[in-house]
Amino acid sequence: MKLSIIIPTLNEAAIIGKQIQSIAQKANTKDIEIIVADAYSEDDTADIAREAGASVVLVDRCCRARQMNEGAKVATGDVFYFVHADLTLPDGFFDDILEGVAAKRSYGCYQVAFDRPVKGLQFNSSLSKYQGIFFRGGDQTLYMTKAFFSKIGGFDNDIVIMEDYEILLRASRYEKINIMHAKVIISARKMEQNNYFRTNLVNVLVFSLFFLGASQNTLVRIYQRFVKGAKYREIE
Repeated sequence: MKLSIIIPTLNEAAIIGKQIQSIAQKANTKDIEIIVADAYSEDDTADIAREAGASVVLVDRCCRARQMNEGAKVATGDVFYFVHADLTLPDGFFDDILEGVAAKRSYGCYQVAFDRPVKGLQFNSSLSKYQGIFFRGGDQTLYMTKAFFSKIGGFDNDIVIMEDYEILLRASRYEKINIMHAKVIISARKMEQNNYFRTNLVNVLVFSLFFLGASQNTLVRIYQRFVKGAKYREIE
């Protein structure tokens, strides 16, 4: 099995090199390729990613859904694995995904833990072991076989925010997600830049409005106004 690891980025020069090196080291000579789908970062993200050994696809729009789709277009693996730049994968991620695919689980994610021992964050992470769309999120990473990704049509290029929930809703029509036992370590940088309760409140608000049919630009404006460091861009 060949695994294509696809990382959407925007201005991640400070961390992308270490992320690529960490993934390659943990894969331990397994058959992988790392593809960075970069939205024309204003820093050296793309150059650093190439130097670290990744292939780079430049995408003319800051939209994770579109970036991940563009990465998937050039991917040569049997399984696609969508990973954010600011998290840490478990040591055995390749074998975990291989086991899931062998058990005919077409897509799956990890549980999560944060890199700071904050009680509120520990509560958030404890929910990731449960089935149900409310307990999912892009930070949990997502593996999906190439065949299944093609079957459901990939990510929706028109979704700027909540793209991870949208694709999982479509995927769940066919089978339940495989929630793997290990945990991805998530950076708490967003929580550090923002108040924990305010960030959670904004997340719940955006989640609810998305399912009520609010426009993408409305959701983006909420994040831009209330969450420092938000990288979402409105649809022109």
